[in-house]
Amino acid sequence: MKKPNIIPVCFVRMDRTGIDAMRVVEFTAVAETKEDVLKRLERAVTGWITETAEGKAAWRESSEDLNIGDLISCFDAEGNPVASLKPYLKREGIFKLKDAFVLTNAAQESYDRVLASLE
Repeated sequence: MKKPNIIPVCFVRMDRTGIDAMRVVEFTAVAETKEDVLKRLERAVTGWITETAEGKAAWRESSEDLNIGDLISCFDAEGNPVASLKPYLKREGIFKLKDAFVLTNAAQESYDRVLASLE
């Protein structure tokens, strides 16, 4: 079996004034790219929400727009999925999803703000 990679993916929700929410998730998977890991994730989650009671419930509870914030609640702190989701992820070569960084409701500042003043 191919050695798994750790692929960080940054999910961002924008509003009129800037970033509303941001979550960086580390995927442990056989995928090589962000695009590949997201395609694999979509196939796994689609199977889970159409074929299992727990997945169907998660889909309903998300108002049928299951996003990363909804999905991450199905993983423990070490990145392990709930039992009913695990075989769907494994079939797609995804082993863990783990939060690396979460930002919500934080005061925003420009990345390029100069942090020193010689005046």
